[in-house]
Amino acid sequence: MFTSDLLNHLFCPQCLVALQNNPSHLTCPNCQTKYTHSAKSVVFYSFESANNPQPSDSLLVSLKNKFKHQSSLYHFFYYLLGALFVGQSAKQALADLGEDKLIINLGSGPKRLRPDIINLDFLPLPNVDIIADINHLPFASTTVDAIVAELVLEHVPNPQATLAEIKRVLKPGGLLYLVAPFIENFHSSPGDYTRWTKSGLRALLVDFEEKEIGIRCGPASAFAVVAQEFFALLLSFSWRPLQQFWSLIFLFIFSPLKLFDLLLSHFPGAENIALAFYYLGKKK
Repeated sequence: MFTSDLLNHLFCPQCLVALQNNPSHLTCPNCQTKYTHSAKSVVFYSFESANNPQPSDSLLVSLKNKFKHQSSLYHFFYYLLGALFVGQSAKQALADLGEDKLIINLGSGPKRLRPDIINLDFLPLPNVDIIADINHLPFASTTVDAIVAELVLEHVPNPQATLAEIKRVLKPGGLLYLVAPFIENFHSSPGDYTRWTKSGLRALLVDFEEKEIGIRCGPASAFAVVAQEFFALLLSFSWRPLQQFWSLIFLFIFSPLKLFDLLLSHFPGAENIALAFYYLGKKK
């Protein structure tokens, strides 16, 4: 949650020096860049949608972005139509960390995990405290107690650089809770680049000390999204607007199948066709 005390923790994301606090903005004493802030958020980054080509899933993206500005409605459809979450959650992973700890939720969207956790996103959405680029975090090195990054890394073109920035700001022994997709359909936000197997995720996070890894969204959720896209493509007759329309229809039709993950995610071999994995580790 955004508080006046948070401003004292913020550093220039380019120069990595402490910022001077003014009534309406923060100023870097080194590069003189001014970052505006209000009673609810501080802005370090401005996303220019005009510089990004229209994605192939633009209808779903447009609807999702509109719902994100209606927080309660977004959460309703997120859990109704999205993948079924199993395994350890971010809340469970952070349960032993008190409100005095500095915890950052990267790519949070409008979801608030806990009142004391700082939400950071590249868009000015409800419940977002810091609008910033996750490759240039506005925090000093080794000052953050824990980082959450759920289904975020697939949206950055260089996940290794993002992880290096996460490692920079984490304290020694600081926690990282991360969720990454394996078998999931393309979903631009604004881009979508990468997928990981369980072993691939471990290799990516080799610089962290693993505490736990497992299925976060199981094979039934993966089948639902693949079926959604397959039948939408089949009935599109090679016309993209029709494909996007059917994709939305089949999202509703196949979504109930995800309930099978309550059982299937515990089967041997489920990780071979899981939608996503979670990883809990700490900085070495």
